[in-house]
Amino acid sequence: MLSEALLVSAPGKVILHGEHAVVHGKVALAAALNLRTFLLLRPQSNGKVSVNLPNIGIKQVWDVGMLQRLDTSFLGLSPTCLFARVTEQGDVSVPTLEQLEKLKKMGDLPRDRAGNEGMALLAFLYLYLAICRKQRTLPSLDMVVWSELPPGAGLGSSAAYSVCLAAALLTACEEVSNPLKDGVSVSRWPEEDLKSINKWAFEGERVIHGNPSGVDNAVSTWGGALRFQQGTMSSLKR
Repeated sequence: MLSEALLVSAPGKVILHGEHAVVHGKVALAAALNLRTFLLLRPQSNGKVSVNLPNIGIKQVWDVGMLQRLDTSFLGLSPTCLFARVTEQGDVSVPTLEQLEKLKKMGDLPRDRAGNEGMALLAFLYLYLAICRKQRTLPSLDMVVWSELPPGAGLGSSAAYSVCLAAALLTACEEVSNPLKDGVSVSRWPEEDLKSINKWAFEGERVIHGNPSGVDNAVSTWGGALRFQQGTMSSLKR
């Protein structure tokens, strides 16, 4: 388990071409923005897990012991590189509305949190339980997420949020390497770890949006400019 604080960030995106056609298997061209979402994860020993989203005025705290006792067998999905299956066959088992409603009740999410606010909390809880349940004990941690990206503006704010969540939780649970472990102040995950981060970020996007194309989280994970078609991504060098 991570013993030190970790600060991660991910960029927003703009789709230059094919924003709606991409869901029908057409080419989309997208590029990262110089506006970012930031996440600070601090390990705790107080038996609590908390998420603070100051941009939208949300703070939620859970008791780790309570979450540990939940029956989360319905979260048994392991993300795989299935973007092509999503776009071509549509047979990937996306979390159902019933499952998400069950998770809302089990996680005691506030009833007055609707829309983007409620989905942000739900995505966090889903990824926290799904990623960290391999641990003998769920980790106690404090997480603060803030952003330069306005929500609902088509700039990939939810994707950047999901990428930050996935990267931080995977690093905390040692599912991917910690690029800062050698004392460097700024670093980047290796390619294989970025693939894992992207897959889990896509799961977070599915919780928030239902059936996303995968473009937003891919750009937010790798940055730069990407060509995306039927789940296949390639970086644009020019």
